[in-house]
Amino acid sequence: MAVNQSSLTDRFVLRQVNSMEWTVVDETLGAHDPRRIVAHIYEADEFEYDVSWEWDLPLPTKYMCVVDVIEDVRRATQPNTRALSRKPIPIPHRAPVPMVAG
Repeated sequence: MAVNQSSLTDRFVLRQVNSMEWTVVDETLGAHDPRRIVAHIYEADEFEYDVSWEWDLPLPTKYMCVVDVIEDVRRATQPNTRALSRKPIPIPHRAPVPMVAG
C-alpha cells in the first residue's frame, strides 16, 4: 500500500499561540473536536521546549527545536508500510562453541 507523503505532512500542523507557546493540531478532525489538539509546546529556555501530550504517543516531553516535535508526531503516527503477509527473515541457529579446558 502506497502512502501519500503529502497527506502525512498536511495532517499535522504547528500553530503558534504566542511568542512562547505552540500547539500541534490534527487537521483531519473538526474545528470543535477536542481530540484535534495533539500537543502543547512551551519554550522553557532558548534551547529547550517542554511538550505536554494530549494524545498517548510514546514521545519525549523535552525537545531542542519546535520543528522536531511535529516531525516526531508525523513519524509516530505514520502507518506501517511493511506488508503484514511477509514471512519473517530466518535467523540461522548454530550450536554453542565448545569450551576448551586449559
